Amino acid sequence: MRIAVTLAVALAVPLAACGEDHPSTPHPPDAAPIVPPDADPAFCDAPANSAHVSIVLGNVTTVFTVVHAGGTLSGGPVAPVTSTPMSVRLELVDDPHLSADLAYTCAQTGTGCPLEGIVGHVDSVGAGDELGPHPIMLESLQHGLTVEGTLTITNFVQPFEHAPGHISGSITTPDGSISGAFGNDFCALLLDVTI
Repeated sequence: MRIAVTLAVALAVPLAACGEDHPSTPHPPDAAPIVPPDADPAFCDAPANSAHVSIVLGNVTTVFTVVHAGGTLSGGPVAPVTSTPMSVRLELVDDPHLSADLAYTCAQTGTGCPLEGIVGHVDSVGAGDELGPHPIMLESLQHGLTVEGTLTITNFVQPFEHAPGHISGSITTPDGSISGAFGNDFCALLLDVTI
């Protein structure tokens, strides 16, 4: 019995503390409610309105309304997290309950992702320099479009220091083919560490 109680308390404390790490973002009254992280570690969850990023291909505009965020911490346990840069990966799709298999498959193009969407990669976000503009490589998961753009981060909570972490901002490309705003907590399935 004592083990079960200790485990329940140990799990409850970090989950309760997560909400205090970053301020909640105000939403319009008609917006969908914020979805808390799913207890099932085999899924990435996001509010159905966590993004509004459009891609224009020919004369067709498609808007993606869900973002799943991840990245890789460079240096791992060798360097302190507070001074270690990380890469950032954004998966813009319309699936608010993304399975581990889909999260991994859709993390890059050419891997057989069955979803339409955009995946964005930022090579390095320096510790302490998270806010502001960063170059981002954006790829369409189904249409072979690759374009460089700018990710402007407006809110960032380091996921390796304050789990689950959070990222908000906007994406633009010089030709206007991809643009929009997003915001969500990081998904543990999409985070890893290199030494």
